[in-house]
Amino acid sequence: MNAATDDGRWLGLPYHPNAAAAIIFIATFGLATLGHIGHIFWLRAWHFIPLLIGCVMETFGYYVRFWLSRSPTNFKAYVLYDLLVLPAPIFLAATIYMSLSRIIMALAAQDLSPVRPSRMSKWFIFGDVVCFLVQLAGVGMGVTTSRNIQEIGAKVVVVGLVFQILVFALFISAAVTLYRRYKSQVGPDSGPLEWRRYLISLLTASGCIVIRNIVRVVEYAQGPDGSIASHEVFVYLFNALLMLCAVVLMLALHPGYL
Repeated sequence: MNAATDDGRWLGLPYHPNAAAAIIFIATFGLATLGHIGHIFWLRAWHFIPLLIGCVMETFGYYVRFWLSRSPTNFKAYVLYDLLVLPAPIFLAATIYMSLSRIIMALAAQDLSPVRPSRMSKWFIFGDVVCFLVQLAGVGMGVTTSRNIQEIGAKVVVVGLVFQILVFALFISAAVTLYRRYKSQVGPDSGPLEWRRYLISLLTASGCIVIRNIVRVVEYAQGPDGSIASHEVFVYLFNALLMLCAVVLMLALHPGYL
């Protein structure tokens, strides 16, 4: 929660939410959701269910934002939007972690991985759960219209976001190490189904989430009067668009084909 309040009364967003932009991302996330549903059943890629949940959260999040464009001072709508969109990337991350484990198994590259595939998913998903609970606690504190409690909640959210960035940094380090070791062993164009593009897609999707989290950390650090929170373009450029790129990339280069 990163909203401006005054004497217990929510002042609303410093701009009027753009309905057209919200509709565009309702449609695009909705289509991505349908695409992932089809691939989950077609490829039996059950580890993509967390990503599917994240897609649904993003879709409904921007539906709520459209609702907010019709009622800009609706505090409940703002809270619901934040509850849906803020933690959604955590679910995407869970699928990315499990996908790397499955890529390692598909390549029979267990000996080249810096972390055992059986442990990789457990460790990183545990970190994901911690991030989710911390961010949820921060957003929950923001439900109040008290400016002081909201500021504490914003700091809690920042802790959750920073921790998620650190978890992703470890994951990216492990993925890059695997990439280099496997490339040196078999070459960039060898291996099943051009393994290189699938691994790069995971790294790119991870990068999208990391950039998004860094921007959100800056947003919460600046507060409701900061340049990021005061301009809606950042919502769509560094949140909606980056997350859409991540889910579409995971759809176009689905690790389930390995």
